[in-house]
Amino acid sequence: MKRDPKKTSRRSSAPTPDRRARTPLVAALLLALLGAALSVLLARLHARAHAGLTSFCAISDVVNCDRVALSRFSVFLGLPVAAWGVLGYGLAAGLAARALAHARRGGIFGRGLLFAVAAVAVAASIALAVVSEVAIGAWCLLCMASWLTAVALLAAAWRACPAAPASAIAADLAALRARPERSVGLAVALLAVVVGAWAAYPRYRSVTPAARVGASTPAPAATPAPAAAPVLGGADRVVVEFSDYECPFCARAHEQLGLLRGARPDLEIVRRHFPLDAACNPALKRSIHPSACELARAAICADAQGRFAEMDDALFRNQAAHEPVARLAARVGLDVPAFEACLASPATEARLARDIQDGLRAGVRATPSYVIGGKIYTGELPPEIWRAPGAPPARAAER
Repeated sequence: MKRDPKKTSRRSSAPTPDRRARTPLVAALLLALLGAALSVLLARLHARAHAGLTSFCAISDVVNCDRVALSRFSVFLGLPVAAWGVLGYGLAAGLAARALAHARRGGIFGRGLLFAVAAVAVAASIALAVVSEVAIGAWCLLCMASWLTAVALLAAAWRACPAAPASAIAADLAALRARPERSVGLAVALLAVVVGAWAAYPRYRSVTPAARVGASTPAPAATPAPAAAPVLGGADRVVVEFSDYECPFCARAHEQLGLLRGARPDLEIVRRHFPLDAACNPALKRSIHPSACELARAAICADAQGRFAEMDDALFRNQAAHEPVARLAARVGLDVPAFEACLASPATEARLARDIQDGLRAGVRATPSYVIGGKIYTGELPPEIWRAPGAPPARAAER
């Protein structure tokens, strides 16, 4: 039986699928999709943290996704790091799918670029891990899961490369140069996605709630505790807040207390200091807010000159700017030399220590915490506090 030479020729020229690369490329595609999903969760957590909500992984001072999300390192070039993760893992998923399609036809395009994107993701993960340990002092479980995903993605991309990764990258770049029009079009499309994401992403993170409270001479959201007789909220109409001037949640509580004072003028709202700073707080082994002790002293010394409300507001406004307290003192009209002498005074230190010890005795472990009628509430005011005496229960939800 004779064979048709044309059919034999067509059969021999048909592309041969690269089955060896199929498994690592499928793994890379699934890992990229997992990384994108984790990044979406992190982006949602970032928004919730900036809205003042506590996440499931705010487990301790060290394992705390919210602290990471609220740090200044959580935003890069105007976008949350999590949003960059969505874009990066999305690009990796596209490259993995493209490489898988080429492998089925016997081609190798896309594997080198996939390895390059995964390598960038791993480098970024290492940098973020260093920042978490050195600069933030807290770790995010979802972030760590994303970092491990990036490492696994790099391993899968490496296994999929037909030769050394550098050679695979060079081959992909050569293929892109061979079709310049399509390559430029893809680059423009990627840039448009980034710019579109930057333009469309909500700017919640750049709005400081404390900046919306008061004017140049604000109405006090809370009054300082008297110098004698510690106040711990024995009466139902006394709200004692333990606060920290570097705590973003406390900045939101500052705004909320201003609203509460307007809604419930019958309440006495008292501010106590509880800096999450090991320099003055003996309950901490490491500082969560390294300048919080100094800022609390600044508020105490402003109170000594009758400018507590102004300094209280200025300190919360200053969370993003980090201006020196002496400059804030001058801005709110304090006698700066007397203010600076007060900062170093043993009496100021004793006043701060009294607040901290009272907070510890009341059971305060985080900020903001409220003591009302002998009961402690962490993070949020109880809903019933908004209800005026004699008002029906339905009004308790009006905020």
